[in-house]
Amino acid sequence: MGKELLSEIKEKFAERVGVETLDESRELKDLGLDSLDVVDLLLDLEDEYNIKFESTEITSCKTVRDLYKVIESKL
Repeated sequence: MGKELLSEIKEKFAERVGVETLDESRELKDLGLDSLDVVDLLLDLEDEYNIKFESTEITSCKTVRDLYKVIESKL
């Protein structure tokens, strides 16, 4: 179930930033996301999937891959 859920989250994230697919090595700032955008996204994920992110995890997300790793660790 974890991989299916991660795939679903990846699709939603790509949709949210307006692209079909995301290169996981891309920096979030290159996608037009600042730290507040990332926090907003993670708060939405917390609500939708009943998970909780630590503030240090949120601030450590610099790339799409970082974001996915934090999400995956919660599933």
